[in-house]
Amino acid sequence: MRQERTGPGGAKIVRCPPGILRRLQRLNEAEIITLFTPFVPHPTSTSLAKDMDPFEPLGRALPRRVRHVPYRLENGITEMHTDFLPTTGAVMIVICVTSNVLNYSAHAFEQQVKFARDMAKQIAHGDCIAEVPVVLLLADDNSSNQAYTNAMQDFPALVAINDYTTTALTSAVRALFGT
Repeated sequence: MRQERTGPGGAKIVRCPPGILRRLQRLNEAEIITLFTPFVPHPTSTSLAKDMDPFEPLGRALPRRVRHVPYRLENGITEMHTDFLPTTGAVMIVICVTSNVLNYSAHAFEQQVKFARDMAKQIAHGDCIAEVPVVLLLADDNSSNQAYTNAMQDFPALVAINDYTTTALTSAVRALFGT
């Protein structure tokens, strides 16, 4: 299992079994990465237009076709989210616990982890998708705080970044895909 590899721009692969990393890097052209991102306010230091999703740069940086599906913290998984699973080749779930998000919603971390765990269960119990790699991307502006990382030990693949600016998001893609 690969652990604690820091890439340029601050992305750190906290843990990722070699099989998941290989599978992710070798998706065929027809396979889609389904990107689940929380509906959260823009980072305070953003240069993005206000009408642009703050995670759109992440979807654009991924080296495969991406289906970007936001989720609302208070709603969790809906039928719309599970409808996208049968055609996915990999799943990436963003969990954002920066101070501006936690100020927006005190329960943001718990709600996002519940979404991620529920999604992982859906994938594990799906007949045709049980082997689909799932990667969590944790955006946390207090990188010395291990509490969030420790709370997600049940996820084998975790990448950490120190915010969710365009630079940090593309750094995560470089760490995972080497692009």
